Amino acid sequence: MNSRWIVASLVALSLTPLSVNASCPSPGEWWQANQSVPNNELLAQAAQQQVVLLGERHDDIDHHRWQLSTLAGLHALRNDMVIGLEMLPRHAQPVLDDWVAGELNENELLEQTQWQETWGFDPALYLPIFHFARLQQIPLIALNITPALRQRLSAEGFENVPADQRHHIPAPQDAPAAYQQRLQAAFEQHAMDMDDPDRLTRFINAQLSWDVAMAHGLADEARQGYLAVGLMGLGHVIYNEGVAHQLNGMGVEHALSLLPWERNECQIPDPSLADAVFVLEADAHTHSAPTNHN
Repeated sequence: MNSRWIVASLVALSLTPLSVNASCPSPGEWWQANQSVPNNELLAQAAQQQVVLLGERHDDIDHHRWQLSTLAGLHALRNDMVIGLEMLPRHAQPVLDDWVAGELNENELLEQTQWQETWGFDPALYLPIFHFARLQQIPLIALNITPALRQRLSAEGFENVPADQRHHIPAPQDAPAAYQQRLQAAFEQHAMDMDDPDRLTRFINAQLSWDVAMAHGLADEARQGYLAVGLMGLGHVIYNEGVAHQLNGMGVEHALSLLPWERNECQIPDPSLADAVFVLEADAHTHSAPTNHN
């Protein structure tokens, strides 16, 4: 089952605006608990956390622009910051280290990380963030695991895979009931064989393996005193049921989930969607990036 539609399905099932409110969200505003929050207050709150999660729709350039501006704001408040990436598996870490050290050009970065095979989305969407990290000497952390390991963990169980072969990632916490229901709904939208009950179990286990792997990478950095900022798909962030739930199970008590949110007329964002959302103009944002990234 192709993993790319998982997050898209979860988001489509979840991003439902609330009713019309007298105070309409405006592009450029942060919203938290049904009200607008000044940018400096929200960023100051985020900078006090152990972990901050920045969700994204992978092919939306405005989501990445928002991530970059948020990263810059956080780094102005916390020098001890790292940026965790869903986009790359753990074995790409030496390449990221070489990139931040200035030892690679763009083509070498993309070739050595096997970007097209590993991630596949237009690198032009992400290169501004990579350049920001190198300019500011902010460590980039590969959070993900390979699809092969994810499938092995979901099929065999964590207890049957030696710790050194799973990067010492612990077994995940059970999925919250609402998250499990959303995962099942996403599975049912795309599953080819509905008569195999084990397939749904493997699908949910694979998603939990994905969540806990990223949570583990961020938690490791947070325990060293860093502000660990994770960039990942919206489906891992919404309702704090994915990565945030796994972080909580690891004893990370101070985490903040942030999402971009497209305004729809005078709707207000669901306050349970994330700890805060940043308002984008729905008609203005685009799902494309410049094609020249050399």
